[in-house]
Amino acid sequence: MRKISALLLLVLTFNLQPAYAADPLPQPFFNYLSSKYLADPGIILVDGTTKEVVYQNGADVLRSPASVLKLTSATAIAMTLDSTTVFTTSLYKTEKRGVFVILGDDDPWMTSSAKFRDANKRAYTPTLIKAAFASDKKLKKITLLYDGINGSDIYYAKRALGRRASVAYKALGKSIEPQSVATEKIVELKSPPLYKMINFALLYSDNVLTQRLAMIATARNGYPVNKTGLNDMMNDKLSGMGINTVGLHLEDGSGLSGGNRISAVTVSELLLKIRSEPKLKIVYNALPTSGESGTLVGRYHETAPQAVGLIKAKTGSTRHTVSLAGFATSGDKEYVFVVIADHVGRTKKLQNAARSAIDRMLGTIVKPTPITFNVPVTQALTSSN
Repeated sequence: MRKISALLLLVLTFNLQPAYAADPLPQPFFNYLSSKYLADPGIILVDGTTKEVVYQNGADVLRSPASVLKLTSATAIAMTLDSTTVFTTSLYKTEKRGVFVILGDDDPWMTSSAKFRDANKRAYTPTLIKAAFASDKKLKKITLLYDGINGSDIYYAKRALGRRASVAYKALGKSIEPQSVATEKIVELKSPPLYKMINFALLYSDNVLTQRLAMIATARNGYPVNKTGLNDMMNDKLSGMGINTVGLHLEDGSGLSGGNRISAVTVSELLLKIRSEPKLKIVYNALPTSGESGTLVGRYHETAPQAVGLIKAKTGSTRHTVSLAGFATSGDKEYVFVVIADHVGRTKKLQNAARSAIDRMLGTIVKPTPITFNVPVTQALTSSN
């Protein structure tokens, strides 16, 4: 009987989830944090479950975050549109021979770069223009009206086609109803679903795609499509989610501008929302994994091999900033962390040293999720006889 009771206690213990108690951070964590290459960064470490701040230093200081800012753009578009949203761009004939019209809904996946088209299977703007000439092989020159397509795509389409095509480009005026001039559809290009574009933007830190997604979010939320509108939209969107936006200032949606400002506190609160909000699951899933994918694929193998596969985070790097923000697995819990070092040296060697310090620091707190065995009580009792 004692044998059975002891076994029963053991089985029940395997199925209990122990209460979380914050462990003191190891000394090597602080050794790496104090690296001269990080130059006193803003840092915050939060228990993802209890939301308890485990450690912070300079976390409320406004800093230039580099591409960590892409987390705000991805959040804004994910909270604005359905994750399965697809953007369409079509070429139509008009009633006048030689005059065509491109109608789109500002597809962020569109490109006029053959390099991006081939590497990423992007919708290619010159395809539409070539289709116009192909529809009437006697045409030597055409007029192309357009609406709902990024102006830069038209500009680079001109460069891509060069003198091979004689095309007069003209944006449709606001007084003209686009559908009123379109007659027969010639060709249609579609983007991938929104969640796939968010995945690509964050996984590979695509500046152009992220900027376009941010501006679409700005327009769809009713703000002017400019820097002021973007900044106002983002402040309103994040504060409406209960996130502290004190001092938040955006010059762009990609993080390229040195004029962007955000605190580690704001980023950490955003990450907590990304972790818990169902609509933001696509943002969480899009983050690169340490040593395995995206912009983190080449990191951690040498600096902190124990952390490979245990960190999901957005990287950031500009002339003076090295940053990393995301989630770190530590046994049966997950930390939310933000590190923004915006006073690092400008050379590649100094920036690599800063990244190494961040990676080694996080390597001191990660641990694999423990494997638990759930043995049915009846089976355990039977096997004990």
